[in-house]
Amino acid sequence: MTGHPETERRIREAAFRALVEHGYADLSMTDIGDELGQNPSLIYHYFDSKDDLLLSMLEVFVELFMDGQAEREFDDPTEELRAFVDQILHPEPMHAERIVSGPPSETEAAVSRLFVELWGHAQWDPDFREKTTAVESRLHETLAETIRNGIEREHFRPVDPELTADHILFVLKQGVHTHTTTNRDDAIDRAETLIDEIIDDISRA
Repeated sequence: MTGHPETERRIREAAFRALVEHGYADLSMTDIGDELGQNPSLIYHYFDSKDDLLLSMLEVFVELFMDGQAEREFDDPTEELRAFVDQILHPEPMHAERIVSGPPSETEAAVSRLFVELWGHAQWDPDFREKTTAVESRLHETLAETIRNGIEREHFRPVDPELTADHILFVLKQGVHTHTTTNRDDAIDRAETLIDEIIDDISRA
C-alpha cells in the first residue's frame, strides 16, 4: 500500500458513504470509485482489497472517536459516562466530520449502519471479527475505567466495574442494532433510558 495520507483519507470517506448507501454485500470497488470520482483502479494503489479498506476505515473511525473522548475534560465521572454514551447513540455531524467531510445528512443513522454492517460481516470473516473484538474491548475498558474512577472518587457505589461496563455496552450495542434493523423508532431513546437507569443505580445519592 502506497503511503499518501490525504488520498487515503478521501478513499475512506468515499468508502464510508458508499457502504452506507449500498451495504456490505452489494458494495464494490466500483461503487467506492464512483463516490470518489476516480477510476477504482486508483484505490488498489492504497488498499489491497475492499476488506482491507473497510478495516482501515473502521480503525481510523474508532481512533478518532476515542481521541475525541480523551480530549474532553470531566470533573464528574457520571457526566463522563453520559457523554460517552451520547457520542455513540447520538453522533453529531460535527463529530462525523472529523472522520469524513460531508457525511450523510442523517449522521446518526449512517454511523449506526456502518457498525451494524461491519459487525454483521464479522460473523463470517475472522479478520473482521478480530477487529470488532478489539474495538469492543477498547470501548469496554473505557467504560470500566470510568466506573473505577467514579468508585475511587466515591461518585459511584462499589460495584463490579467490569460487569457494569458489560451491561452498559450490551445495551448500547442492542440499541444501535435495533435502531438500524427494525422500525422501532424509539430504540435509541429506550437504550438511553435503560443506561440512565444503570448510571442512576450505581451513583451515590
